[in-house]
Amino acid sequence: MKKIVFVLMILLITSGTAVFADHPEDSLGLGIIIGASGGIGGFGGAEVGVSFKIPRVPLFWAGFVSIHNDYVGLGLTGDYYFFDRDLVTEENFNLDWFLGLGGYVGMGFGDPFGFNLGIRVPVGLSWHINGQFELFADLVPSLGFEVFPDVEFPDFGIGGDLGLRYWF
Repeated sequence: MKKIVFVLMILLITSGTAVFADHPEDSLGLGIIIGASGGIGGFGGAEVGVSFKIPRVPLFWAGFVSIHNDYVGLGLTGDYYFFDRDLVTEENFNLDWFLGLGGYVGMGFGDPFGFNLGIRVPVGLSWHINGQFELFADLVPSLGFEVFPDVEFPDFGIGGDLGLRYWF
């Protein structure tokens, strides 16, 4: 019985993006994103990057770069949205909320070099301005560990993102 419930949950999770998303599964989404990390890449500070959603892959990706006085940081995130539901749907207004689970990996090039990875839980809002443009904002608690220069656990943080995505 436990195996059947587990399989059904996996099927529900893996089909969730296609069921709940406002964009067809075969759409490509590209955008710009700014963020404040307390866990995205784990190095803290402001970041700028690219947001993308590849057709038929149920993950939302983002690549970040942050430049500070003493280091340059690079980060990559991938999030699966368990929920992507309508919050407000009017004739000319569509506001959704989402909740997901994802991961991050980050590197800091400075003195010393740093590398970390972990999990993240994005929760936020997305406003579908029209059929092609989507404005989104989220808060992202994260939990991970530093791998280099020292192994440290936990590496907890709360970040946030603001982005504009274009759907092709």
